[in-house]
Amino acid sequence: MSIQYGGLARILKFARAKSGLTQDQLAERLNVSTSLIAKIETNRVVPQSDTARALDVVFDSGELFQEMSAEARASSGGSQWIRPWLDYEEHATMVRSFELAVVPGLLQTEAYARAILRDAGTRVPDLDVAVATRIERARVLHRGEQACRLFAVIDEAVLRRSVGGPKVMADQLHAIVQACSLPTVSVAVVPASAGAYSGLNGPLALASVDGRTVGFLDDPLDGRVVEDPERVNALEEVWETVREYALPGRPSLELLMEAAESWS
Repeated sequence: MSIQYGGLARILKFARAKSGLTQDQLAERLNVSTSLIAKIETNRVVPQSDTARALDVVFDSGELFQEMSAEARASSGGSQWIRPWLDYEEHATMVRSFELAVVPGLLQTEAYARAILRDAGTRVPDLDVAVATRIERARVLHRGEQACRLFAVIDEAVLRRSVGGPKVMADQLHAIVQACSLPTVSVAVVPASAGAYSGLNGPLALASVDGRTVGFLDDPLDGRVVEDPERVNALEEVWETVREYALPGRPSLELLMEAAESWS
């Protein structure tokens, strides 16, 4: 765990105590959960930029929390190459994604994320921090009127592959079904019967930020943000083509529920 990260936790606890705020009161000021404050103060979560910015406002600390959280995310949250994408994702109004092998990061449960990061050979300095940081990413889906819209397409293989064991899979798929009850979340499944299709070339994601769209491509060694307009347009065409192979809303939801029950 990084020095910056541990220092951030200590400074937050000190600032909160000096101001006379309880964790509940600070959470209310920031419009976040009390559990998030507790996790930040115990080195289990690195605050995202909007939370860090709000902390600086509450404690009149300039940009201290923003700078420390940026350093902590860079050194503790995972691979360096994904940081630019996570910054786009955090500020996106819409994310479109396709996953061939795993549940999209924005929809992963803690247990599923831990199993993926632990068992798939992902190189992270601190597993607990990496898991917590990944889970915190989902906050973009719960920002009220400013919530990010998510349109996720996943291959049926994602539903059938055992990650972490039957209970983890059942809980994960039920969590996806629950997420689909949000008006801003849509998940479509490409059935195994689709056969060969363009999605077999690999996962991709697109984020709409400040009136433009950027893409992200991942592979076993690293990943890269795609900003060139022509290449982004090409990725959008691929995503639209993949979506055409997916089942409509209700059949996709029924397949998700059937798969969840099969793991129970």
